[in-house]
Amino acid sequence: MHEFHVHQSLEEGVLWLYQRAIAERRWKVAEPLMCALEQLAKENPACEASVEQAYLSICSLSRRAS
Repeated sequence: MHEFHVHQSLEEGVLWLYQRAIAERRWKVAEPLMCALEQLAKENPACEASVEQAYLSICSLSRRAS
């Protein structure tokens, strides 16, 4: 069965995909998603919170691995 997620905004959807990619350690997928988040934040400063959450996701993943 496929999961279906509804997100309020594009950046929330991209952030969700990014967090899933890093949780699965799919770095080649995660990298362009981070770039997309950063581009969204350049176009709309309100999206900067999603970029911050993305970076925090990496930090929390590395803490769990240690």
